[in-house]
Parts: sequence; C-alpha cells; structure tokens
Amino acid sequence: MGVGNTQNAFGVLPEIQFGTRQGMAMAVLAPEWLWTSEGLRTGWAVEVAGGRITSLGPTANYRPDVQLPGRLMIDGLCNAHSHAFQRAFRGHVQWKADGEDDFWSWRDRMYRTANTLDPEGLEAVSRLAFLEMAEAGITRVGEFHYVHHRPDGGAYADPDELAHRVIAAATSVGIRICLLRVAYARSGPGAPLRPDQRRFGDQSAASVLAAVDRLRAVDHPLVQIGLAPHSARAVPRSWLEVLAEFDGVTHAHVSEQPADNRSCIEENGASPVEVFANAGMLHERFTAVHLTHPLPGDLERMFESGAGVCACPGTELDLGDGFLPVEALDLPMCIGSDSHATIEPLAEARALELHARGLAGRRNVLAPAGERHGLAERILRMAGQGGHRALGAEALGIAVGADADLVAIDLRRPAAAGVPPLEAAAFVATPGWVSDVWVAGEQIVREGRHPHRSEVLAAAAPWLHP
Repeated sequence: MGVGNTQNAFGVLPEIQFGTRQGMAMAVLAPEWLWTSEGLRTGWAVEVAGGRITSLGPTANYRPDVQLPGRLMIDGLCNAHSHAFQRAFRGHVQWKADGEDDFWSWRDRMYRTANTLDPEGLEAVSRLAFLEMAEAGITRVGEFHYVHHRPDGGAYADPDELAHRVIAAATSVGIRICLLRVAYARSGPGAPLRPDQRRFGDQSAASVLAAVDRLRAVDHPLVQIGLAPHSARAVPRSWLEVLAEFDGVTHAHVSEQPADNRSCIEENGASPVEVFANAGMLHERFTAVHLTHPLPGDLERMFESGAGVCACPGTELDLGDGFLPVEALDLPMCIGSDSHATIEPLAEARALELHARGLAGRRNVLAPAGERHGLAERILRMAGQGGHRALGAEALGIAVGADADLVAIDLRRPAAAGVPPLEAAAFVATPGWVSDVWVAGEQIVREGRHPHRSEVLAAAAPWLHP
C-alpha cells in the first residue's frame, strides 16, 4: 500500500484529505494570547500562508479570519516516542498475571497483541492513536516502528507494507510523522529471536539501511524517516557500527531497566550509553529514550556528545521503570507517550518537573533563575520544540518563517480562572482544553474534535483487546 492511497482499512476516506496540500490560502488567526518565540503577547494575531507563518503582530493591524477569544495559542506539541500499535491494549493490562508483574511480564502481553494485528488492524489502531494525539495538540509524532513482517517472520509482498500503513495512518489524520525504522536482531545477547518476536527481526544491519533508503523515497510533505536501533539488548555492537553510517536522526531505548544494564555489561563490559558511543552513534542527532537507569559516566558522555533524552513519564510509571535522574534534566529534553497508557503531552512534560521535585526534595527544580514565566515556558518547550528538534525538524516556535503548526488552548474554564496563561497551559491543562489545531496551516481539529473521529473509532473498535 502506498502513502496517499484512499482505499484502505477505512474504505474510501471522506472528501477532506489532510496533509495532501502545501497549506491553506492566507488566513489570519486572532487568539487572546499568543506565545511567540519572543514571549507571551496579548491581543496579537498570526498570519499564515503556504503552510508557514508569514507575519504576526497586534490584532488591530489585521482583519482576522478566525477569532479565538479566551484561547492561548502555542506552537504544535510533539510526541517524540510512540509505539502506535500498543494503543490496542490500553486498560487490558491493569491486572496482575500469575507471579510477579513487571516490565517483562507486561512485555509478554504486549507481544501477544502485536501478533494479532494484520495490516488493516495495525493501520486502524495507529490511526486511532494519531487521532487522539491530534486532539491533544500533537502535530508531530516520532513513531518507533518495529512491527515489520508477518507473525511467522515472513515478508509481505511489499517488505515495507506495515511502515507504509503507519505512515498512511498519520497523514490521513493530518499530523506529521518521523517514522523511526527500528533495527531488531535478537532477543538478547547470544539469544535468537523468540517466536513471538519474529515480526520484528531483521536479517542484517545492511538490510535495515536498505529499508530506510526505500522509505526515504516516500514523497510527502508530512513525512520524515529516521533510524532506531532498538536497544543494546536487541542489536549487537557489530550492527551498531554499520548503522552508525546513517546520517539522519537516530533514537534508541537506553537503560530503561536495570536488567538492560546488567546484560549489556556482561556482553560488552560497558553500559548501553558507552556501547552506543563506542560504535560512533552518540552525537547531537542521537536521542536516548528513557535513560531511567544511567550508570556512572553515562551522563557525562551524553553531555559531551550533544545527545538528548526522550522521557516518557506516563509509561515509565505505568511499567515501574523508575524516574529520570534530576541531573539528566539539563540534557536536551523531549517527551513521548510510548505505550499510550495515556496521551497527554502537557502532563508528560510537567511530570518531569514534578518528579524532579520529589527526587530533589525542593520546588521549581527546572525553573530558570529570575524568570517569572521561565518554568512554564521550559515545560512547554519540552512538550513541543524539544521533540521537533529530536526528530530533525526546525523548532522556531511561533515566528515568521516557521511552519504553521499551531494549537489553541481554551482557558475559558473554572480551572484556569485567575491562572496566568502560560502557567495554565503548563501546569493545569488537559487534552480536553485543546480546542483547535493546525498543521501546515490546515485546520485538523475544530472545537476539540477531529472531523474523522467517528470513522476512526469505528474502524479501530474490532482491534482493541488484550
């Protein structure tokens, strides 16, 4: 299936086809508050044309096409780490199986779900996840994609069928996607793939790079391609040295669990961070996902390389992974919803500050000294611009020349009464506060609702199970 094909698991899509144009004709949007790259402005408008921001300034200087009273407009949020198919079993793993329940028992149940999804099911569930993201204000997703083959490990006629399905799911909803094509070699050091992991496996590092090259041929304005060696557990050092040839953004699971560290040290005599560094992969285009259990020297290596971290507090709490150390929060930071226990980007970002308070025993840990709204702005940047950068995109905020990816947050509610606008967004807002969303100048959410919501829910319903 190719991107843009309107015949898919949903039949013929409605007449509106998001993400197929280069942006709407010129329009002026007039929120009550506008968070620009220069700070918060009251009574300012933003003009968009050709998918980009062409000017902004006092509303009195414009003739607005869209009035947004009581709304704070910010630039689009970013979910930098997603496994869209895992949305299928939300809520079905909140009970205790036989024996101790931990990350590894959760993983077994996740594999069972992965092996029930055919291409139509994978697309349907992914589209639901992406629609939920759009309605939460997310305009770009980093999809850590590792379901590549049939359940028995055999290839589809199109070896990239499932990647194309996931890309089509995102573009039909209208959000940007950086598909991070995962390399997966083994179950662990010295261990072949388990039967329930055969869908994920690759023949060689060279075959992974070939798949990345094929996917890079996808010509769509909302699509980027990156690389994701799954982890030091699933990808050996010899493969990493070959994959280091890739010149784009690279993400990997790093030190999510203590067991990851133990097995890596036993095999390599080094931590996962050090293994990636020794393979030539630790650089400013690298993002370590989780890093909940860094070992001595790891953070220093990260700082020296310019690499960043994607934290997923919702999933990390749900799985009992642990907390990102306070010292790591000075690295370039972004957030992800990972397993989609919830999709709440602002809550994920504020959790980094709140967890840091619990660990440090003090308040305002991430607040820049002397800046009245500095902490709120830092939280909003971690929820948006930090992720865009981690996925290789510009992160200009609301500024002339930037992509017209915009989110309106409705502050006309009791919970926001008396709260400064940026603090209301950073510390109080939920996805239900998102009223309107634009991607490349095209409105994909209006008054809190995506126009394809009913269709997407109906198509996904048969696939939502444990």
